Amino acid sequence: MYKLDKTISKTQTFEEAEKDCLFPKTSSYSERLNEAWYLTAMAYGIDPLNPPKMEKKFMGTRKHAS
Repeated sequence: MYKLDKTISKTQTFEEAEKDCLFPKTSSYSERLNEAWYLTAMAYGIDPLNPPKMEKKFMGTRKHAS
């Protein structure tokens, strides 16, 4: 059974938590989205400027009868 590692977090006030914020609120939404994409790409080992193409053979479209 896994146990929660309590050494990675600490009790803090809201002001302290705002200082430790990963994406500051002074940056625009597009900048925050770009930063999040970069972190996601690094976590999965993807080149952020040249992401892999999506496999389209598993995707399909159908016309729904109404």
